[in-house]
Amino acid sequence: MTSTHTAQCHCGQVKITCTGEPYPVFMCNCTLCQRRTGSPVHIGAWWPMEDVTIEGKTKAFTRTTGEQGREVTFNFCPDCGTSIWWGGQTQGDHPLVGYYGIAGGCFADPEFPPPTHSVYERTKHPWISAPDGIPCFSSTFDDPSVMAEIREKMQKR
Repeated sequence: MTSTHTAQCHCGQVKITCTGEPYPVFMCNCTLCQRRTGSPVHIGAWWPMEDVTIEGKTKAFTRTTGEQGREVTFNFCPDCGTSIWWGGQTQGDHPLVGYYGIAGGCFADPEFPPPTHSVYERTKHPWISAPDGIPCFSSTFDDPSVMAEIREKMQKR
């Protein structure tokens, strides 16, 4: 049986239904995500666009991210302000093209899958710890083998 995960904004105006399990699930400690979410760490879960249904109106904000200089559009609820999803690019060579990132906290599910990778460890708060055994990176993916592993797992979905 295929699992379904449902996320929503604080006021419930935006609802997102995701089919299957997310991969990857990033724990991001960058200062941009800290400011965007108001939290010292952000959890972002990724699904293929075809496995995601978004209901409700959102407002978009586009920014340039990290060292790569890629533009990413973040979508939030215009009523309550919850930053709920991003990505959705359909062109390019990045492995997350064709995927939506959904804010892990918007699922409000204590059984939600844990992070698979932690990024921007150099700007994490010292009292934040990544789960044992996951790859951790000082910025984004400074190990090409990890990006290859992510691409391979995403292609097998």
